[in-house]
Amino acid sequence: MRHLFPSFAVLSLALISSAARAEIHWESSLKVAHAQAQLEGKLLLLHFYSDNCVWCDRLEAGAFQQSEVAEAIHRDYVPVKIHAGQNPTIAKTFRVSAYPTDVIVTTAGTALAHGTSPQAADKYVAMLSHYAEAARVAAAVAGNPAQPAATQTAAAPADSMGTPSEREPMSETSAGTPAIAASHRNPAVTMPEARPPAPPKLTLDGYCAVSLSEKSEWVEGNPELGVIHLGNLYLFVDEAAMAKFLADPEPYTPVLNGIDVVRFFEEKRIVPGNRDFGVRDPDYNRLFFFADEEALEHFRNQHTRYTDAAISIMRQAVADANPRR
Repeated sequence: MRHLFPSFAVLSLALISSAARAEIHWESSLKVAHAQAQLEGKLLLLHFYSDNCVWCDRLEAGAFQQSEVAEAIHRDYVPVKIHAGQNPTIAKTFRVSAYPTDVIVTTAGTALAHGTSPQAADKYVAMLSHYAEAARVAAAVAGNPAQPAATQTAAAPADSMGTPSEREPMSETSAGTPAIAASHRNPAVTMPEARPPAPPKLTLDGYCAVSLSEKSEWVEGNPELGVIHLGNLYLFVDEAAMAKFLADPEPYTPVLNGIDVVRFFEEKRIVPGNRDFGVRDPDYNRLFFFADEEALEHFRNQHTRYTDAAISIMRQAVADANPRR
């Protein structure tokens, strides 16, 4: 009986090791994966491999056997494994010529990443997390990534505004922080069955952004004078205010489209700001909104950590939405 214990111990270790390895549920059909990604609000992870590829085999036996890699993939992606030799047209479409290669694509057809697959599990997870977070930020800042242009005129329905209420002028603080580098972006790739654009969100509850920025006054906008910018609908008090916005939307657009920058940078969360908790910095004269008084006070005390970085992201979103400008 004593000889059974070593065997049992080995068997137990084998079971533990096996349990730690999670299976990646690869989809073989790009069309099916695209439909699933749209339904679940995820990105597409296209993994290209080939026969007689040493690094492909090492990745399969290494990082792809680790539970943290599988978890990171299924949390934010619908993975598709593509044999380049059997699918030469798809490989050519995505400009793949070396293996293994990962291409991360949105359901709208924009390639966010294109490069050789990392071999180490931690680096593979870091890659997945980076682009998933970048996609979340882009979607939140742009409001509606499927919008064909960043700014366009539009009339709003008369009943789309919230109930007017009196607000005090916004407080002020100073600004300045190191800018962060813009993430790499690849050319867009056309994908089938793209979702129709979502209805634009009414910004500032229908109050005029120009009046707020220039006069610190909450003035109701005219539903007949509307502009869609980065997927959000802005209303204006008169045609002169609308013309100013159309000429240069940046000074009048809430930074990160009103996302709480403290929650975003400190907690990696996308939390909408509340116009009851707003400030305007004197250096850039930009509008910042926060979810609560705590975040607002934190920004007042440590604003230099956030302003430049947030404005840099905002400008990148505008550039991405208007590639020809």
